[in-house]
Amino acid sequence: MRRSLGPLFLAAVALGSTACAKRTPALETRTEIRAVEAAAEAAAPGTGTLEPNDPRHGTRKLKNLDAPVFVDGAQVAVLRYGDLPAIRETMLEGGTPSFRLYDYLKGIGVAPETVRSVHLHGNSDRIGSVEGRELVAEKDRFAFTFSSQTTGTPTQRWDTGGLANTFVVHEIRKVSVFVAKAPAAIHPRQRCHLDAKGECTAEVPYAKADAAKGTRFVVDGRMVGFVKRRNIGESVVLGTNEAGDTTFALARLASSFGAPALRLRAVELVAGDEVVARATPEQWARLAPSLSFTLARHQHGKVKVQIPPELQAPGASTTADAFVSAVVFYEKTAPTSRTLVPVSEDTDLAVQLASNDEGSESHRGTR
Repeated sequence: MRRSLGPLFLAAVALGSTACAKRTPALETRTEIRAVEAAAEAAAPGTGTLEPNDPRHGTRKLKNLDAPVFVDGAQVAVLRYGDLPAIRETMLEGGTPSFRLYDYLKGIGVAPETVRSVHLHGNSDRIGSVEGRELVAEKDRFAFTFSSQTTGTPTQRWDTGGLANTFVVHEIRKVSVFVAKAPAAIHPRQRCHLDAKGECTAEVPYAKADAAKGTRFVVDGRMVGFVKRRNIGESVVLGTNEAGDTTFALARLASSFGAPALRLRAVELVAGDEVVARATPEQWARLAPSLSFTLARHQHGKVKVQIPPELQAPGASTTADAFVSAVVFYEKTAPTSRTLVPVSEDTDLAVQLASNDEGSESHRGTR
């Protein structure tokens, strides 16, 4: 996952050269971010910032990796490697894991046989799609990967020849699944959804709320809730820590979203695309009452969990104060087999900077 700055920096500079190019892999470490800032300082001494039209804008943050998945307008998941349910993968040449769209839908609790259509929102709000009958008839055909193997933007990997919609999205920014509701119409030439005025729109059909940005709570692949500061009730408050921050009970909040407390197979804490903590049923039963979190300002509901060493990667000896993007409960499904990764500056950054940002211009170039 770790990349040297040289190739990444060159790729970042190339970002503005053509709107059709693939999205630049995001900077992943604070060291890389500081290096880009140093380059900006060299280009404009004394400012420490980039010029407004510099193509490197946006490369300092891991933006737009949280691709929301909606079913009939309600968000049920985020399509990113770290949030994948435990589904089978096929290893491609070069070590890139590939996943079937059919399996993914089942993994997040959607029966593929009930699907009328799946719409893939790409760059410039262009829409690719797969009809439900196509998906069921050719399960192996419709596969996706991630741009940097086990991180990065979800990417369409199937040929569209002979399909009802032959438009290729490449980079997937959002997913709309239609089951009970009629699929939104796609303009035959502009390849977009249309609003009431007949103009292309970025809005998700039938959606009544924006995509989740706070820490997600997931049960057997399906998101059951997410954190918004103003929606946390007093019953979740524990007290105040030494720094003066309000502390909250993680298990109580999970319970308020309907997450199970018993009959669990495992609980994972995910930071971006990596698992930073895992609890067995016995560990969760014993430690859950004392697990607490805080809410940092200006982090859109992303929480910092105080993770005891026994839940962390081997070798941990102290409690870690770690940013977490998802708390995942496995009740009926098997947990992932991903290796635990130590809490670090990099895992914290992956949570802080990777939220979906509808206002970002980094993926709105024209084709």
